[in-house]
Amino acid sequence: GEALYTVFSQVFRMGGVTGFSDAAYAAFKDTPSVWYPTPIFGPILFPVALGNMGGFFMKGFDAYLEKGMPWLFQQALASATFYHFYAHDAEGYVGQTVRGVVKPLGIAFMTLMGADEKESEDDVLFAKVIVGIFMLVMAVVRMPQFLGPSYSPFTALGGMMKSKKSKKVNVAPKSRKNKAKKQ
Repeated sequence: GEALYTVFSQVFRMGGVTGFSDAAYAAFKDTPSVWYPTPIFGPILFPVALGNMGGFFMKGFDAYLEKGMPWLFQQALASATFYHFYAHDAEGYVGQTVRGVVKPLGIAFMTLMGADEKESEDDVLFAKVIVGIFMLVMAVVRMPQFLGPSYSPFTALGGMMKSKKSKKVNVAPKSRKNKAKKQ
């Protein structure tokens, strides 16, 4: 029961993130910023905000975010960002870079999954598949039977990066009191 509910809720969320990103992109694609050829904020923030409206309305903005960024916010932000840049940003350097790195793997993955040649080359379809897999895997991993609801791959990555930083070295000059006693 719980696993089935988890799967269907994530499929629904994936549809919301990708659908609202598509809608915002369609609304703003003809009027991008003068600094970047693809609209950025609307297609990313629109699905993130809509996916978190329940928390905002039930708890209020400050209370919802008082203990840090909730998982649903993190998941929606990461998913919407990847989806938007991979699916919509054909002209900008971010989208071209992401596709340049990921697309060869994506074509192989889609072919392995049984997609025909046209489907294997479809950037939007691949981005939806990846976002869906990410959301499903993370929902299962965050179940109490596995790593639990407090787990986030982003805080795990942040913790690894933090531990790799160099240790602080005390470079303060030695106290003059010690020198005075020795003389």
